[in-house]
Amino acid sequence: MSETILVVDDETALRDSLRELLEEEGYAVTVAADGEEALRHAAERGYDLVLLDMVMPGADGVEVMGRLKTVLPGAPVFIMTAFGSIESAVEAVKLGAAEYIVKPFDFSELLLKARRLFRERELMRVNQSLRETLRRSGMYSHMVGASPAMREVFALIERIGPTASTALITGESGVGKELVARAIHEKSPRRDQPYLPVNCAAIPPTLLESELFGHYKGSFTGAEARHEGYFRLAEGGTLFLDEIGSMPVELQGKLLRAIEQREIIPLGGRGVERVNVRILAAANRNLKEEAAAGRFREDLYYRLSMFEIAIAPLRDRREDIPPLVDWFVAQFNADFGKNVRGAAKEVIAAFLACDWRGNVRELKNIIERAMIMCDGEWINEQHLPAGFGQLCSQSPSPQFLRQALDRYERTLIADTLRSTENDKKRAAEILGVSLPSLYRKVRELGIEGGAGE
Repeated sequence: MSETILVVDDETALRDSLRELLEEEGYAVTVAADGEEALRHAAERGYDLVLLDMVMPGADGVEVMGRLKTVLPGAPVFIMTAFGSIESAVEAVKLGAAEYIVKPFDFSELLLKARRLFRERELMRVNQSLRETLRRSGMYSHMVGASPAMREVFALIERIGPTASTALITGESGVGKELVARAIHEKSPRRDQPYLPVNCAAIPPTLLESELFGHYKGSFTGAEARHEGYFRLAEGGTLFLDEIGSMPVELQGKLLRAIEQREIIPLGGRGVERVNVRILAAANRNLKEEAAAGRFREDLYYRLSMFEIAIAPLRDRREDIPPLVDWFVAQFNADFGKNVRGAAKEVIAAFLACDWRGNVRELKNIIERAMIMCDGEWINEQHLPAGFGQLCSQSPSPQFLRQALDRYERTLIADTLRSTENDKKRAAEILGVSLPSLYRKVRELGIEGGAGE
């Protein structure tokens, strides 16, 4: 399917030349001599790009552009202007034109800008398609994963979320424990009330009680005013206590009372105060072992772990790595204004072989660095930190690598074919492979609906 271009210019020679040259490049071109004719054409069909003269009889380019935007809201506009009208063309860009080109212009310059525009839009469609695929097949509330371990986590979130029960989320640092807590809150009737995360390890033990339960003026040296604690700030919502294993044992009894009796006593207070807060907690250490060793209250552990959600480390669910990479690339494309297609196969292979001691957080940081370093279309090994390969000491089996890479390629190719409406030639250009290679991959990977012409 060829991109469609509407050329609007009152100069017959330029108008006809542009039509001839653009049609030679394979574009479907319609021409108009003024704004009114352009609007009639726009009302009859959609266009992927409008080339619009700045100065024409009747309405000028800025006025016509404004009217075209109502008829073709998604079509970018290139303003064509003579040297003396550059100021007006710049103003048109401020009002929504995608580009301005100064007459007389080199046709190759115009063609380069048009190709770049169409390529960027194509990549955006691919990214959108990929995000939708991730949402359908393994993304849950900003968490990505299609492995059995993550599907079990998602199932627990669905079951626990609507209740008022406490839950203990366990796993190594960086696996995404807070994302699980947020997802539980979003699934609960409290979703419109506060969600307050508190890192217990980041607050000095001597201040933690005051920060959690609050204090009254004069309750201790330096208490110059009434202080509302986190329980009060999270009233009606969810309080997420991260790294709860670092909480002093003497404070754990007060937390247990707050959970079971829904009562707190602020420092300096003369009586109990009722609270309505759901407690979720997380730990990166084994609290059962901590309780057996006397470093954590056993009764609090059992109260918190009514539901325990254990998140497996990334090295134990490596099949989640390719979709995570694609998700982070799409995320950073939006953040950095880039159109990186993804990671090259050798990079994905290196990622699959890595131990990822920092888990998903480490992978995200590596992708963010690579996206900053990458000026091309694919993240390559040169964009990874020096010595990255030394982190990958325990490689999975070659059979696992092959299967994971095949799944990654199948998703990427299928999404690209879907975004191009099964146009093999255009899909091959986007993927950076030859057309015969694309046909071979479609057959090898058994991509449904991709075998025909």
